[in-house]
Amino acid sequence: VDLWVASAEDTVVSKLEWAKRSGGSERQLRDVRGVLQRAGRDIDLSYIEKWVVGLGLSELWAAAQSSEPD
Repeated sequence: VDLWVASAEDTVVSKLEWAKRSGGSERQLRDVRGVLQRAGRDIDLSYIEKWVVGLGLSELWAAAQSSEPD
C-alpha cells in the first residue's frame, strides 16, 4: 500500500499558501503556529524559508511567527 504523508515543513508552506489565497486567514496562520509548536526543534526552517521566499509568502510567514501561540 502506497501512503503519502506531508512533512511538517510542507504543511507549513501549504497553510501559508492557503492563507495568502484567502486574504490572510487567521485560521491558517493559527494552524502554522500549531505545526511549529508540535514540531519544535525538529523543523527545517531553512527549507520553509526557501519556499516562503520563492512563493512570496514572507509577510504571512512573519505574521505566523510573531503571533502569540494558542
